[in-house]
Amino acid sequence: MEGQSKWNVRITLRRFWAVPFQYSLLVTSVLSAKLLHLYSHIKSLSPILFILYLPTFLALDVAIALTFWLLVHITAHRRGWILLALARSAIFLVLLGASSVQIAFYLETGSEIKWGAAGNFVSDPAAMRLLLSGGFYAFLVSVVIVVIAFFASQVLYDGTFALLSGLTGAFTNHRLQPRKTPKQLLDDDSDTERGTCVDSTSSQEDCLDSPGQNIDRTPFESETLLLKDRSNWTGRYSKWISRTMFIIPFTTVLFLLYVRPRTFPYAHMSASLPLTLRDIWGVYSEGLCQTGDPREFGVFPLPELISSEFWEQPSGRHIGWMPTANMSLIIEPGKSRPPIPSWLPEEKIHGFDRWYDDGQAADLFHVPENNRERIDRGYKEGVSYDPMKDPVRITNLDQDLLLPIKEALALRKIAIKHVVIIHLESTRKDVFPFKKDSHLHSLVMKSHTSNDSIDAVNRELSKLTINAEQLTGEASGFRPAEVGGLVPKSSTWRELSKEKGGINVVGAFTGSTMTFKSMVGSHCGAQPLPVDFTVEARGHIYQPCIPDILKLFNHNKKSQRKESRGTTGKDFDSKPWKSVFVQSITDQYDYQDELNEHMGFSEVIVKSTIDNPASKYFPPTEKESNYFGYPETQVKDYMRDLFLDAEKNNERLFLSHFTSSTHHPWKTPEAAGETFDFLKRRGWRSEHELNRYLNTIRYGDRWIGQVMDMIEEVGVAQETLVVMIGDHGMAFEEDSSKHSTFENGHISNIRVPLLFYHPSLPRIQLGINVTSLSIIPTILDLLTSTSSLNTQDTEIASNLIQQYEGQSLARPYKVKKNGRQAWIVSVLNAGGAILSVSSAAVPHRLILPVCKAEVYRFTSTTRDPNELHPIEEYSISALAARVAKEFDDEAANWVTNAEKIGKWWVVEQRRRWKFTGASLQDDRTAEELRGAGAIKTEHWWNT
Repeated sequence: MEGQSKWNVRITLRRFWAVPFQYSLLVTSVLSAKLLHLYSHIKSLSPILFILYLPTFLALDVAIALTFWLLVHITAHRRGWILLALARSAIFLVLLGASSVQIAFYLETGSEIKWGAAGNFVSDPAAMRLLLSGGFYAFLVSVVIVVIAFFASQVLYDGTFALLSGLTGAFTNHRLQPRKTPKQLLDDDSDTERGTCVDSTSSQEDCLDSPGQNIDRTPFESETLLLKDRSNWTGRYSKWISRTMFIIPFTTVLFLLYVRPRTFPYAHMSASLPLTLRDIWGVYSEGLCQTGDPREFGVFPLPELISSEFWEQPSGRHIGWMPTANMSLIIEPGKSRPPIPSWLPEEKIHGFDRWYDDGQAADLFHVPENNRERIDRGYKEGVSYDPMKDPVRITNLDQDLLLPIKEALALRKIAIKHVVIIHLESTRKDVFPFKKDSHLHSLVMKSHTSNDSIDAVNRELSKLTINAEQLTGEASGFRPAEVGGLVPKSSTWRELSKEKGGINVVGAFTGSTMTFKSMVGSHCGAQPLPVDFTVEARGHIYQPCIPDILKLFNHNKKSQRKESRGTTGKDFDSKPWKSVFVQSITDQYDYQDELNEHMGFSEVIVKSTIDNPASKYFPPTEKESNYFGYPETQVKDYMRDLFLDAEKNNERLFLSHFTSSTHHPWKTPEAAGETFDFLKRRGWRSEHELNRYLNTIRYGDRWIGQVMDMIEEVGVAQETLVVMIGDHGMAFEEDSSKHSTFENGHISNIRVPLLFYHPSLPRIQLGINVTSLSIIPTILDLLTSTSSLNTQDTEIASNLIQQYEGQSLARPYKVKKNGRQAWIVSVLNAGGAILSVSSAAVPHRLILPVCKAEVYRFTSTTRDPNELHPIEEYSISALAARVAKEFDDEAANWVTNAEKIGKWWVVEQRRRWKFTGASLQDDRTAEELRGAGAIKTEHWWNT
């Protein structure tokens, strides 16, 4: 009886894993991913074209299904069946896993997965944790696929069998006989219990180790009988009718394939698993994006705008402006290196390489050794950046200070002793502060139906960003919130009048939706390199970063330090500077530690500091809150000590602080208390990602309040300039079909807060499109204008400010000059494939693919501020034509020029950074990618 029970279980399991189910699982896995792929591009073509070419999109899948049919029917004898079984199992797992991941990734982000990036993520634990955060959804998807495949197995198998049987019958004299039904196979089991195989032609695998009937036997073997058709006139006519039924669809698909356009996205829409997995090892080819010397592309595309009639001659500190169309080309030896200015010492200062040895060979870390000599020959000479020859640079330093600042300086002393930059992770402008009746507010409200629920949510939303509201001076629109103990009464910065507080920018754009690339702009005044991952950290930075500038200030104070330490009072302009970087997470991700070193920080406080038993505040009082490290509160005591030590040692502090809790997966630290459901939960569905994000925004706002309170507690609030900048935003499914920053140019990813807070500065609201490139010019301008530097440092700063691309926000901003626009180019995560091109002069924006075949996208903030109805096409000419039709010729002309500027900018940045490697991670070697987009490990066994 026990043996009979085991035998029944065995029969049931084998029946589940029968050939029909195997075939159905393969086809269902591929077809589900393909249907999602087609759905994601359903708006890429007009309905007529989509339907017309649909057979061509599915043709490859039919061929793949026939291949699967052969795969599940292949048999082997003796030991060969073991290898065959292993190979089949591997194929089943790979296709089921790939399909599940592709679907789960789309559900999580709204965009399709790029298989070319898979290898780089697999080798990195942190990146793997990021991917595995959606692993549960991938598992659920796989379960659904298996269930569908099980119930569809017989229908799908029988349908394919009928098709193949009809095909062979139409073109041969034989026809396939149907397989035995499960009932027939069950009846045969009574014979197999005696330990024999029913069919003498069964394979060794079918009889081996089992008394059971082989229910997986191929129809091409024992279960396939060849039947001769009757040779009569009825059969001949019937055969030709059958042939016609196959020939017509086949020739139709061939004809459609022949006439189908060769442009994107037609071939892309035909792609299917498992062939798309080849992208993991594939290479994308594009002249602008590959390893090599890009000098041939360096001609400025709008030469009429840089004609000599518009040139500006040097005058005083103004360095002039005299660009040429081919300024990027290599120029004669001896003429490429600018002379060392009088304000720069002969002794080499870190970060000022382009004044000392910029004509030397480039750092070719990104080029394979066998190519370095060839590439190096093209970079022996040539300056990396010269503002006098920058064709798109517009300066406003010839303008007077903004009138409110000028009047404030006449009335009172404004002192800036310390400078703080707070980089706000994934902070979009519409949550800094969160405003009632905004588009985001309406999205939240849509999830609620009852008045009680709406009132409760609005009460919580009114307290969401109370500190951002106070710091920016922007009203949230909510009724005054009953915040109770959240606001210490002694905090004078919270009680500041609305007329004071500094410069707040309403329309700032990020330079990159990659965090560390955006920091290059805020800390160094340099534009990012349009290359995947933070390659900037590995080479030379073409502009001096803030710590480098402060080291230059310190250079002439060495002899004064002993004297300075004995002085007190408000005369701090001759005191030395100290530059410190602080964050509560690891700095080992994507070369960040190298970037901090290149930027010139003398000290860093990061996760390894918190974990160090020798640290002053070890052990940490909270556990890690995400896969990068601890909540921000774990560095508060360290930050307080930095200010106290600076006061004690008569030093000036430049503190750069990077927040992290607002990063995916948006997990609010436990110490913050219970989270709130800003968006109503959707029954069986999981919590809104936007809801988790808003909870971390609330936590981040409280943390900003703690930082400001701490600055006030140590007594330096009245002499500290605090700059706050979002590294990038974050798009969710409520905003866009794509909900992530990866290759997603939606405005919610681009628009970020930018604030220069000082309690003595007048409140100024700037509604202009600017970037973090303006941070260094504005800081230097405010330091000199407020007499916060000594005479020598003022001279240095006044000359150095002329070297940067950005304009000072303390002066009237020039959005255009002599026909030239203040262009804004941002690189989208991961960096090398897609750009966002916009301008301070117009409300338009172009999403420009440069190293991948993707959609061109046009939006205008005046007509569609939340980008709900973008114009999309697959060529720049088609996009310009639609813009001309729906807007006007001027807007269409702007699109054409924006594309030219974007492509020129890509090559220009490669020249400035002296980068000659490939733009996309797919096109780089493992050696070149080592550490990119990954956390560095001490030993190989930690990978």
